[in-house]
Formats: sequence, C-alpha cells, structure tokens
Amino acid sequence: MSDHSRRDILRGLGATGTAGLVSLAGCSQQDGEGSTATATETEGSMDGDGGDGEMEETATEMESGGGEPIALGSIFPITGTNSAYGGGHQQAFNLAVEEINGTGGVLGGREITPVNRDTEGSPSRAAQKFRTMINQEGIVGLVGPYSSGIGTTLAPIARDNQVIEVSNGNTSPALATAGVNESNGVKYYGRTSPNDVQQALVMARVLNQSIEAETASFLYVDNPYGQGLAEAASENFEGETLNMVGYSQQTSDYTSTLDSVFDGDPDAVGAVMYPGGGRTILQQWNQGGYGGEWVGAEAILSPELLSDLSDIVEGMYITSPQTANSDTFQENMGGEGNITQFAPHAYDATYLMGLAMEAAGEASGTGIAENIRAVSRANDGDTTVSVAEFQAGKDALGNDEAVDYNGASGSVDLNENLEPVVPYRILQVQSGEAQMVEEVPLSYFEGKV
Repeated sequence: MSDHSRRDILRGLGATGTAGLVSLAGCSQQDGEGSTATATETEGSMDGDGGDGEMEETATEMESGGGEPIALGSIFPITGTNSAYGGGHQQAFNLAVEEINGTGGVLGGREITPVNRDTEGSPSRAAQKFRTMINQEGIVGLVGPYSSGIGTTLAPIARDNQVIEVSNGNTSPALATAGVNESNGVKYYGRTSPNDVQQALVMARVLNQSIEAETASFLYVDNPYGQGLAEAASENFEGETLNMVGYSQQTSDYTSTLDSVFDGDPDAVGAVMYPGGGRTILQQWNQGGYGGEWVGAEAILSPELLSDLSDIVEGMYITSPQTANSDTFQENMGGEGNITQFAPHAYDATYLMGLAMEAAGEASGTGIAENIRAVSRANDGDTTVSVAEFQAGKDALGNDEAVDYNGASGSVDLNENLEPVVPYRILQVQSGEAQMVEEVPLSYFEGKV
C-alpha cells in the first residue's frame, strides 16, 4: 500500500497514535523551564514501528468496528518565542474538544481525539510535526498555529494534503488567499483571527488621531506577520514614515536596531513585537533615553510583560481585536487568568470544525473546508449557537436547519477567504494594565477592507 493510500485511510477513519482524550486539567502544566507536557505531546507513537501490512490491518480492523474516533490536531507555541500565549491556546482547544465529546461527539457518536503539538517557535519543526500528524496520526484538521510565519509554512501542507487548517492567531495579510488546492478549487486554510489589514488601519488611526504624529518609524519582527502589518500601517499613516526597521529574534542587543528606528527623531513608533524580544527592546529603549511614543500591535499584549515593565510602558497604545465577554467561556477555562490572547479564537476554530463535520456528514478535510463558512455566519431561519452549545448546533443541523455560530471571540462570520472582519479596540497602558480607551466599530472598516 502506498503512503498516500495509507494516509487517506487513516484520515477517513480518524486513526491516531494517541490514546484517549486529553483531560482539561492536564493540558498546560508548565514546569519551571517553561516547557509543557501533555498526554499527546510525545511525537506520534506509530512512527516507524509497522510496515504497510501492519498499517493496513489496523485500518481494516477500525473500518469494521464502527464509531471510530476522529483525530483533530492542534499546534501552538507551548515553548519558544510566544510561549506566553500557547498554554491558553491549547487549553481552549482541549476545552472545546471536551465539550463536543460531552454531547456524544459528532456524526452519530464519533468522539474527537485531540493530538496536541508544540511549534517550539520553529517553522521547520512545526512543519515536521504537522506532516507526522497527517501521515501517521490521521488528523482531518488542524487548529493553529499562532504565528503567521509558521502559518505561512503550514498552509501549503494543508493544501496539498487536503487537510483543513484553521489558525487562531495568524493575521498576516499575505495569508488571505492561502491554501487553495488547484485540483478541486477548495480552500484548506482559514482563520478565526482577523486579517491585519484591519489592525493596520487601527494603528494608523492612533498615530493620526490620538498622537497626531507628523513623523513615525515602524519597527517589526522580521517575519511575514511583522513586515506585512508594519508596511500596511505605514501606508495608512498620514504623516511621514522615516524608517522601516525589521529586528531579529536571535539577538539580545537591540542598540543598533533602536538607533536605526529613531534616526531622524520620529514622533512615534509603530511596533510589531513579540513579548520575548519586545521586553528587551523596551528595556533598552528606556535605558537609552530615545524618547517618542509607542503604538504596539496586539502581539505585545502580554499582561505579565506590561506588569513587569509598568513604569516603562506607561501610556503606550496597543491595538487589539475585540473579543466577546463570555462568562461561560471564562468560567469553563477556570478564570480570566487562563485566557491568553487568541485563546478564544482557538476554541471557536475547534467548534466551527465540529459543526462543519456535522453539516458535511463526514469527517474529512474537504468536508470541513466546504462547510465551515456556512456554519459561521447568519443564514435565513438559522439557529444561533454559542459557547458550550454544541448540542444545539447538532440538533439544528440534524433537522436541516442552518447554524450561525457566535463564539468566545464574538461573531465569527467568515468571508470567502475563510477569515472574519471584527471590531477593534484601542488600549492604553495605565499602571501596568491595558485599559480600553476607544472601540473601533465594524462601520469604520466598510469600504477599506
């Protein structure tokens, strides 16, 4: 049997090399070094142990059993650059799976088996793990990753293998049309996080209206997310852009970077930074006495960082997509402190996949991809489904009724690119906490996105 045939059988049957459902309590227990161990974190248990015949026999046995589990993958930054967020993402994913399974699963009693992986902050490692999940774990879909740089690497893998990928945190404009398979015209990449074309407009709005800057420089992490957002923000800035400066995550001395950013003494800096490098950059900016005002993109919105550097970041503006204030989601996650940025979007991506399977009547990447938009948005005579209401969605779809999912991150109305347009918030750091100072409604983006 060819590898491709084996993969098709495994994907259709939901075969996995992991045993059982990961409990919510064990999804993000971090040790002192910041690493996370989960019941599914060890790389695929089927790696290299069986030949084609053994794999075929396993598939045959599963085919005759009925009610086979469905493998659904997740890949988040549990360790590495964005580890401040990944534990909350994985917890939200596992919570959604637990709730779906609590209703009896999907498609008449098939439970979802979560296959959790860590990006390690590495595109190459994430790609390797994604391929293993497809070829040996038999996943039909993937929730994640958070980083657009990693998402850019994974989207072609999803496309070529016809496995649906729904990111909870990719926001790069470059990913809007990613994942279209030319052989069948199906788009296998989507996201519950908004396209950064929106955030660029909001960052520029702060520079133009709140700060009234005449000159600005833009500092960005040197990857597709950072560069794409910074360039789009600069294009919408009404003043003069003095410098566009990318920074590497592989250094600890940003003095020369800051010198380049502040060449010409800009009034403000539009910054796209992750907490890891961002912490060091802000500390060295403060030590160097460069001056100027900061407008940060959502990636820097780490409560721990803002608290630790409260004196340094006081008054800093941060832009962020709005999220729904769901008491149910907050309670089920064990409190607001466990809800990291874009964790609600991971939960919503998982729910949408489950509803799309129900709508498709099958557990396949193509079935999910072709139905996920329909269950995300308003339709005539639809049933609105929200947090912890998967049973209501199943019941509606079982009665041939349309479903409109409004989730933990708010209304997730996917467009033809399988991405939402959402309201935004303008925050300002006050005493170590990000406080909302302005809501930017959907009407602001009409005709601009």
